[in-house]
Amino acid sequence: MSFQANNKGKVDRAERSQGSLVTLRSIILTLARPIYSAAQAPYDATGLVTDISTDRQSLLQQRDALSAQLLQLNQQQQRLQYLQAENARLRQLLNSKAQLPRQATIAEIIGVPPDPLRAAVILDKGSDDGVAAGDAVVDEKGLFGQVVTVSQDTCWVVLITDRDHAIPARNNRTGVRMIVGGTGAYDNLVLEDLPASTDLLEGDLIETSGLGGRFPVGNPIGKVNLVERTQDSPYLQATLVPTAALLKVGHVLIIAPPKTDVVPPAEAVEDESVEDNS
Repeated sequence: MSFQANNKGKVDRAERSQGSLVTLRSIILTLARPIYSAAQAPYDATGLVTDISTDRQSLLQQRDALSAQLLQLNQQQQRLQYLQAENARLRQLLNSKAQLPRQATIAEIIGVPPDPLRAAVILDKGSDDGVAAGDAVVDEKGLFGQVVTVSQDTCWVVLITDRDHAIPARNNRTGVRMIVGGTGAYDNLVLEDLPASTDLLEGDLIETSGLGGRFPVGNPIGKVNLVERTQDSPYLQATLVPTAALLKVGHVLIIAPPKTDVVPPAEAVEDESVEDNS
């Protein structure tokens, strides 16, 4: 009996000790949980930061892609607007060409000669296209210049504003003949040696007279924007604004001079008649 009682007491004490350990473990775990959570927090925060960084990088890439697409669309729109304007100018040129009594060739401005003292441009048409020195050049608004040098596939055109250029002209309103000279400035022409008594008003349209045969008659040259008369000079001073878009156009018309019929010499005709009779 005493042995059983002793064993039972040991078991009871062991059970009580085990229960106490479970309870203590539970208490320790409960107390340690915040510590574990705090210890784990940096890892969770690091994952959150990584996710945020990844999302931000993705948004930046999307923004850059959209910006590139927007730039491309803007460039395409600008190109379309340019082509529409260029087509409108070409239609006007073609309309001008249809109304011209002479042979005309459409050419594109491809360069400017490296001479700061000359007002000139280079066109993409040359002798292979029938272009010759002396040909007139016009745009859809008026006289542009004159061909001075020709190669096989290009030509050099002096603009009407070149300081060494002179054009036989007339007043569209009165018909009075005059000479228009260049000044070297793209937006300025002068009337040379015109008597002070000449009927000339601001706003008058000055056009080609056709004298000399190089420039077609009636092509607008410019509009008078200044007329000055002084008592101590027998000549008036007058300037024009060119009607042609000398700095803006991309295409122009090259106009050949009128062809003249070549009459064979009388001796040649007689020789032919003699040969026929024989």
